[in-house]
Amino acid sequence: MNTTHIFRPLLLTSALMLAAPALADNWLSVYQQGVQGDATANEQAIERLTTASAAAPDDLQLQAMLGAVETASAKHAMLPWNKMKAAEQGLSKLDKTLRQLNPQDRAQAAVTMQVHTIAGCTFINMPDLFNRFNEGYALLKNQIESPAFAYAPTGAKQALYSCGAKAAGKAGDEALAKTWQQQSAQ
Repeated sequence: MNTTHIFRPLLLTSALMLAAPALADNWLSVYQQGVQGDATANEQAIERLTTASAAAPDDLQLQAMLGAVETASAKHAMLPWNKMKAAEQGLSKLDKTLRQLNPQDRAQAAVTMQVHTIAGCTFINMPDLFNRFNEGYALLKNQIESPAFAYAPTGAKQALYSCGAKAAGKAGDEALAKTWQQQSAQ
């Protein structure tokens, strides 16, 4: 199993600042280091986000970040079964977080967008054996096509367009990928 590409860095800085600046200020760098950094940075991010999410179990943004960081830990595991365990643990946390969202709650629209972006960008980067690409692509596409997207800050839109463009390209929709890539650069 080739898992060297199990998780590629995400461009979610602005998307995470969408609704909760305090959350972004406190946990964004931890999250980014966890998904982009080496094994040590990833372990530290898991520890810190685990502690934070235990203290705030209803904070779905923290839960999603922890799930993504746990999924990213698969790239650092040496043995194939440890890679699978890490990836499945993180994906399970992301699935649980997605189930806890209430998409009809307009007050939580920004949280929904953030969680969908984190999960979607994670899912599209998983190896094919996890069969998560279509779900990730749908999460991203639905957020971009939602009416609330028009009111999202520019940075959040760019993050979604960037992940969406990558997903559209992987899906073979080059025209949509090109359009979204252009939008992400604006």
